[in-house]
Amino acid sequence: MPFSNTYLLSASRLLSTERAQVVLIMLFIVVSAFCTVRFVVVPQREMAESNRSVREQLEGSRYANLSIANMQAIAEHETATLAQLSNEWSRIAERLTAFPNQTVLRNTEVNRIDYKVELYEIRQRLQEKSGELKIQLLPVELGLDETVTSGDAVRTRMLQLKAVEKLADLALDRQIQRLVEIYPLAPVVHTDKKGRRTFEELPVRMECDVDFEHLYTFFQSVFEENQVFTFRNVRIESGPTFDSKLRVKAILSALLFE
Repeated sequence: MPFSNTYLLSASRLLSTERAQVVLIMLFIVVSAFCTVRFVVVPQREMAESNRSVREQLEGSRYANLSIANMQAIAEHETATLAQLSNEWSRIAERLTAFPNQTVLRNTEVNRIDYKVELYEIRQRLQEKSGELKIQLLPVELGLDETVTSGDAVRTRMLQLKAVEKLADLALDRQIQRLVEIYPLAPVVHTDKKGRRTFEELPVRMECDVDFEHLYTFFQSVFEENQVFTFRNVRIESGPTFDSKLRVKAILSALLFE
């Protein structure tokens, strides 16, 4: 009988061990199945759904039936159109600029000494010119100060000086009777939708006395190539004397393109 009890005890332990192994195997199968579904099946379904959605969008796109050759033709057409528009913009910039050398004027480095020398020489030249033409040039300072504080201010002053000089020359060449006032206003920078500079506007305020005939020739001259000025506003009144038929007050702007 002792042998029989020993046998039963061993059989019971073996049966218990086999049951534990079965339970562990079943638990492993359940965990593996969950991981497979969670990390393999579900992502694949999501990817398949995403691919299906993209495919439907592409099928509904206006480019769905276009071949690679057609797409290349469209790209070439768009490139040619862009080049045409760029060339057209360059022609417009050349036509509307007040300065024939605007690229040099825009990119040349200027220091304080250069500006002061240029200001002095332009003042002297315009006074001599007005004396030769017997036209009164009352604003001998041209509304510009010699004092500048920074490099950017020097560049701005130089551009303003060039705009004032150009407009004063036009007025004197068209035989106005008297240049009463001329001075620059603050520049205005124009940008595109992306914030990139397209051109800079250099407004100049002037006041002069002139007769009808020379007023017409002066207005005509500001639309000629390489000396174009745009009108911001203009006011024409009766002149202060019988000889000065008209008093013109205007703000005209020179444009400097990028």
